[in-house]
Amino acid sequence: MANFATSALVNGQAEFTTNMLKAEWRMPDVAAFQVANKGAIANPMLNDLRTKEERTVLAYFPVRGADGSATARGYAHTGNRGDSLSEALAWTTFTETFSISIKQADNNVFSWATLYAATKRARLLALLNRIDAWFVAALLADKTQVNEGGGDGSFNAVTHNYDVLAADKDYFFQQAKSSLEYNNFSSDLIGVLDDKAKTNMQKLSAQGSANATNFGFQFSGMNLVPTTRTLLGTSFDGSGLFFENGMVAVIPWIPKQNRKSINPTLAMSYNGDSGSEMLPELGIQIAVHGYASRADTSASQGDAQDLLYQEELSVDIGYVSAPLGTRRGSSDSPIYSIAQLK
Repeated sequence: MANFATSALVNGQAEFTTNMLKAEWRMPDVAAFQVANKGAIANPMLNDLRTKEERTVLAYFPVRGADGSATARGYAHTGNRGDSLSEALAWTTFTETFSISIKQADNNVFSWATLYAATKRARLLALLNRIDAWFVAALLADKTQVNEGGGDGSFNAVTHNYDVLAADKDYFFQQAKSSLEYNNFSSDLIGVLDDKAKTNMQKLSAQGSANATNFGFQFSGMNLVPTTRTLLGTSFDGSGLFFENGMVAVIPWIPKQNRKSINPTLAMSYNGDSGSEMLPELGIQIAVHGYASRADTSASQGDAQDLLYQEELSVDIGYVSAPLGTRRGSSDSPIYSIAQLK
C-alpha cells in the first residue's frame, strides 16, 4: 500500500486522570433523602415483620378523637371512649442490573477489575438518583391538605400550599415557621428547599445581627436542606416542604437470603449467590445477587467461548410519616408545603 500506510501508527490510547473523570461520575443529589430517619424512628420491628415481599405489614396507633364541648359538671359521665387506627405500609422496589464477561477485558485498555467497578458504580449512582427523586415525590404526595393558617400568609385550599406574599419574601422562613407553629409543630423543623428558596436562604442568612438589616433571626430551630428536585414548580419564586424532625421515616428492606456477605466464588457459579453491601451515601444496606453462565460474547468484545457474569442491585424502601387520625380531616399530614408568591 502506498505512502507507508501499513506501518502508520494506530490510534494512541491513554486513560483520563481521576480528576478529569469527576464530571462524568459526579454524585447525584441525595440531600433530601438524608433528612429522613432510617426505619428505627417508626419502629424497628416493621422491617423484621416483613418476612417476604408479599406480606402486608400494618402499624397501629391510638387517636385523640374530637375535642369535647361540655361546659358544666355532672353526676353521670358519658365521655367518649378511646380509639385506634392502623396504617398499611407500602414498599417500593428499586433494581439495577448489569453484566460483564470474563474475556471482555482481554483486548481492552482497561482491566477487568476497572470495567467491573465502573459498570457497577454507574448502577449504584442510578440507584441513588432514583431513590432520592422517589423520596421527594413521596413528600409532595403526602403534603397536608389541612392548614389552620398562621403568620401573614394564607392557605390555598386548591393547591394545598401556604402562600407567602411577594412583599414578605425576605421573611419567607419566618412565615413558614409561623404556619407550622400555628398548627402545633414547633420544635426542630426541617425544610427541603428548591433552588430558588435555597438562593433566598443564602442571601438572608448572610444578614445577621452585625448587619444593618437582620434577617438571620428566622433560621433559629430550622435545618434547611436544598434539593435539585422540582418541588412546587416554576410558577413560584421558591418553595419548600417543611416538617418537624422525626415525623418522616424511610424503612429500607432486603430479603432474608441477602442479609449476609456475598460469596464471590458462589456468585461466579451457575446458581450464583445472594448477599448485601452498604450503600454509604444513603446509609442503607442493599441486596446483591450474582450468577454466571456460559455464553458467546464475541459480538460484544468477548469471545465465542466465554463466561457472562450477571449482577443485580436492589432495595425495597418504605415511606412513612407520623400517623394522624381524622380529627382535622382524613387528608391531614405533618408535611407542609410553603410557596413564595411572585
